[in-house]
Amino acid sequence: MYPKFLDRNYPLEKHLFFVTRYSFGLLGLSFGQKHLSWWQLIWLVFNVINLAHCCQAEFVFGWIHLRTSPVDAMDAFCPLACSLTTLFKLGWMWWRCQEVAALMERIRQLIEEQEKRRDKRRDVAQRSCYVMATRCGMLVFTLGSITTGAFVLRSLWEMYTRRRQEFKFDMPFRMLFPDFAHRMPWFPLFYLYSTWSGQVTVYAFVGTDGFFFGFTLYVAFLLQALQWDIQDTLRPIQDPSPRDSDICCRRLADIVDRHYEIETIVERFSGLMAAPTFVHFLSASLVIATSLIDILLYSGYNIIRYVVYTFTVCSAIFLYCYGGTEMATKSLSLGEAAYSSGWYEWDRETRRRVFLIILRSQRPITAKVPFFAPSLPVFTAVIKFTGSIVALAKTIL
Repeated sequence: MYPKFLDRNYPLEKHLFFVTRYSFGLLGLSFGQKHLSWWQLIWLVFNVINLAHCCQAEFVFGWIHLRTSPVDAMDAFCPLACSLTTLFKLGWMWWRCQEVAALMERIRQLIEEQEKRRDKRRDVAQRSCYVMATRCGMLVFTLGSITTGAFVLRSLWEMYTRRRQEFKFDMPFRMLFPDFAHRMPWFPLFYLYSTWSGQVTVYAFVGTDGFFFGFTLYVAFLLQALQWDIQDTLRPIQDPSPRDSDICCRRLADIVDRHYEIETIVERFSGLMAAPTFVHFLSASLVIATSLIDILLYSGYNIIRYVVYTFTVCSAIFLYCYGGTEMATKSLSLGEAAYSSGWYEWDRETRRRVFLIILRSQRPITAKVPFFAPSLPVFTAVIKFTGSIVALAKTIL
């Protein structure tokens, strides 16, 4: 038995922003509703409080052990950086949920317009885009859940190996709660409470990242559809009549309008996602660096959880950068498609509109973030920056 979204016959309309809707739905946040139900609101508030409280517990643990045991302090601060970022993402998406829902709805409407054209190329590209957005997002979802499981297994194994010594009740993450939480009968309850904070981190983390990745892929599909429309409109024709030229001009005007609307939507998206994306890249660099340092400091089974953790964070950054690159590449391809067409056989007005399309496509459509735009070269720069931090830490340690 496997998840339904892996089935080839899974409805396409359910793939649209599946990762975002599913992940935040587990936390009680639903997009498209004007008001959350009381149960949803209570559950969402509990998850926000749970994550904030566990961030505070991790910080206290790391601060107390910073001088006496730097290794344990690093073991607390590494997940803390990711949890704080996720807490910000969760609060941000909750605060801007109506804007997120509006963008989702507009993307759905634009894609539905493409579905009406009944073109096999579009159907294949649409399914490929939808399936990729869902499966890649759920891959990070799975890796995040495995990471939480690795921390849980670590704590259970350490408690088992010390069963004949003075017993110490360990939380799955390095957290320091009040004394009664580390003793029976309250320990199992707080253990589950701490474990759930790890899953809240995964759900909010993946939900936000899935929204960014899905949006960029869907926009890339819309830009690809524009490219096909340009090629079909400007197909070579001998001695086009005035009627043919008029029809061609109207189609080109429609293409320019659609291109402008896509640019406007991406600008709205950039304004919405600039803050969480910038914070994500900044914290991810530090998380990867501290994870690699922890791998150098630890040995045995402890290395496994940080290898999985590092791979999960790297995968999330890669999706941001891949989506940004795909969208920018497709936008630049519009000019190439127009130039490679039979524009020279049309009348002067048609050629003028083609030149306008070429000029507009010279500037790539990107998701603008302060100081950079997510792309594969940025991903390389992040990895290099992380390597520099690790090299510096090795000289100190």
